[in-house]
Amino acid sequence: MKDRLRDMTSDDLDMVLGWRNHPDVRRWMYTQQVIEIEEHKAWFKRAETMPERHLLIYEQDEKPLGFVNLSMVDQRAARAEWGFYLAPEAPRGTGARLGACSLDHAFSTLFIHKLCGEVLANNSRSLLFHERLGFQREATLRHHFYDGHTYHDVIGFGLLIEDWHSMQQGTTL
Repeated sequence: MKDRLRDMTSDDLDMVLGWRNHPDVRRWMYTQQVIEIEEHKAWFKRAETMPERHLLIYEQDEKPLGFVNLSMVDQRAARAEWGFYLAPEAPRGTGARLGACSLDHAFSTLFIHKLCGEVLANNSRSLLFHERLGFQREATLRHHFYDGHTYHDVIGFGLLIEDWHSMQQGTTL
């Protein structure tokens, strides 16, 4: 099976919006309301003008199965943040493949030194996902997110390029 990331285009807007608005995806986002198409188009138009943002489509055998956002937040330190989600119909195991492909792209193509992510503390699948990819828990941000009803803690993760390379070579961290 051939995995790859490609730049998101305007042709992908409807597909990505459908994934983003799916209840199983939306419930883990900071912005949990349904996004309308005009708001989505405006977001994409803004992102296209920002060279530090990399909006990517993850494909297996040319079939789109996920979205990845890599955003350089500190150019000098080569530190970026990431976010991602899968197509709701993506087969089991797609997340691990998307993760490995995305990290390879971040560290080998974009030359990021540190990749950071945030996960709602009650999202056990995403917490485990990050840990399996080699991310280290670096922070617990207490009551960091309010969903309109409840405050939620957020876990901050980080992965360094040297840790990624060690994992690729099969050495322990």
